[in-house]
Amino acid sequence: MTARYKAAVIVAQLGPEVAKPVFAEMQAEEIQELASEVARLKEVDPALALEIIREFVTFAASTRLAGSGGLDVARELLEQVFDESEAADMFEHLESSIAEAPFNFMRKMDPSQIISFIKDEHPQIIAIVLAYLPSDLASNVLASMQEEVQGTVAERIGMMGRVNPDAVRLVESILQRKMSNVLVTTESSYIGGIDPLISIIQRTDRQTEKILLEAIEERDPKLAETIRANLFLFEDVAKIDDRSLQVVLREVSPQDLAMSLKGVSEEVHEKVLGNLSRRAAQMLEEELELMGRVRRSSVEEAQGKIVAVIRRLEDKGDIEIDVGGVDDFVA
Repeated sequence: MTARYKAAVIVAQLGPEVAKPVFAEMQAEEIQELASEVARLKEVDPALALEIIREFVTFAASTRLAGSGGLDVARELLEQVFDESEAADMFEHLESSIAEAPFNFMRKMDPSQIISFIKDEHPQIIAIVLAYLPSDLASNVLASMQEEVQGTVAERIGMMGRVNPDAVRLVESILQRKMSNVLVTTESSYIGGIDPLISIIQRTDRQTEKILLEAIEERDPKLAETIRANLFLFEDVAKIDDRSLQVVLREVSPQDLAMSLKGVSEEVHEKVLGNLSRRAAQMLEEELELMGRVRRSSVEEAQGKIVAVIRRLEDKGDIEIDVGGVDDFVA
């Protein structure tokens, strides 16, 4: 059953009012092909037509091209085809299925169990799975993989955009067969990209982070640079130990330090002042008062400079940074 045949069934079922705006978005050649397919339709099995429409409505709800309002469109389409009660029941089922996160069945599994199921899969399949999992779980899975696989998978997560729902369903189907479980999901959303990759990397140990960044840098230096710039947020200054922060502050100009503190949280403000001498803290406060309103871009630039200093000192081994929560030190 071709995609063109399915489109013809949908257009024939929904009628000319729906077909008209659809045709308006198509090229003349495409309209001719679809119209020819509609003309060739004879009797269509009602059950098959219903299945095609359900598939289309689910897809429209989860991946509307305009980027918003998918469920509203799905409701309208259902109400045009079915009576009010049946449309309401179908929409309720559709809404609940879309709300369920892909690979939700893996979220309570141990990383070792997940690895046993996905270790032999293609890196792209592994990337799709990890991008959907919570970052804590995904980072543990990634850290347990072979180094050469880690870099490839991390790169694919970072470069990933919208994933076709058919691809997600295929991956799920593969893993379902392995685990003998049933999972039905049709959600399609933007996954992967810089943010989830950073979230995953931040939760790995320093050695795994270094391996991942080196592997990514070999393949895509620009992506690695972007990740490095975002791995440490300026607000994380509040979590740095006092000794390390004092080392950092000695490397920062008073002008950049004052600019970086404009609009920050009280926690960060007090943390910085508490690691300066009384005289230096007083001068910083005076500088902030005299500065007045400043551009946000100037503040972010100054904060970026300080983050760069932190990363440089950390790479040299002059300071140790642990903002992920539980540390590895014992008394």
